[in-house]
Amino acid sequence: MIRMLRYLGAAAALGLVAFVVWRGAPELPPVDLRAPATWGWLGTALGLYAASQALGAIAWRAVLSAHGSTLPAGRAESQFLLSQIGKYVPGNVGHLVGRYALCRQDGVPGARIGSALTMEIGVLLATAALVSAELLLALPAFRGALATGLGEAVAGPVTGLMPVLLIAALAALQVVLWRRAGRPRIAPGKLVAAGALYAITLVLMGLSVWCLARLFPAAAGVDLLTATAVFSVAWTAGFVMPGAPGGIGIRDGIVALGLGLFMGEGAALAVAVAHRLVSGIGDGVTFAAGLGLRAVTRAPEGGAGARVEGTPPQPPAFRD
Repeated sequence: MIRMLRYLGAAAALGLVAFVVWRGAPELPPVDLRAPATWGWLGTALGLYAASQALGAIAWRAVLSAHGSTLPAGRAESQFLLSQIGKYVPGNVGHLVGRYALCRQDGVPGARIGSALTMEIGVLLATAALVSAELLLALPAFRGALATGLGEAVAGPVTGLMPVLLIAALAALQVVLWRRAGRPRIAPGKLVAAGALYAITLVLMGLSVWCLARLFPAAAGVDLLTATAVFSVAWTAGFVMPGAPGGIGIRDGIVALGLGLFMGEGAALAVAVAHRLVSGIGDGVTFAAGLGLRAVTRAPEGGAGARVEGTPPQPPAFRD
């Protein structure tokens, strides 16, 4: 069943890519690569994407720390930065598998890793849904598209209520999954901090999309809020789609279709393709940064197969 879902997800992603390309390819605008402004916008977009991944690495440390992990400085961040390249492996789970392996290499217990990864996904999806809803509700065009009078009536209460619901959900998760199971208490404040970092990463990646839209004159009607809202929705859809490695197809298609409402299909498709290229380069850069960070940070005693966290050190054995 899981394999079938992956195949169906990959087919849906490729089908959406084919549809978007078919509609927008004849209108693809040229890009002047000789203009300094072009490279300025490209460099800014790449920098914003790399910064978002750095914040994601810090958020991963917060999630591990919430579970009682005490890895040396830089080790948890290196796990995140290195494993992100695995999201391009078909199945959309390679980055999780890679991070699990790196955590085990650093001596983190398997049960703690599994719990941290599961909770990270939950916090990440809750944050993405919250950010997407907040941004969409802030768009006048979106509120106007709702039922007559309904959008304006519910926008304010929903916007204010969603953070409260997110915090309540995290508290309920702690109580139900952990106290009843008799496991160590999770620090909910660190999970909230991780959620805040994830929200900033989504905004930074949305800003990178807006920077790439600046490459085309047709993007005059796309403001920061619109670009960030479209990308946040696209990222969330790409994350949950099984079989789409790195959200390929789903994320790009939604970005192209969403921005196409404001800047034309051809230019929007060019922005989606450019962002996919920039994010691919950014993941390569962060992978190299993860290798460097892992090389210069202090590894847990013993390296691979090191003492498992939470267990007392064993006295050395002496021979007569």
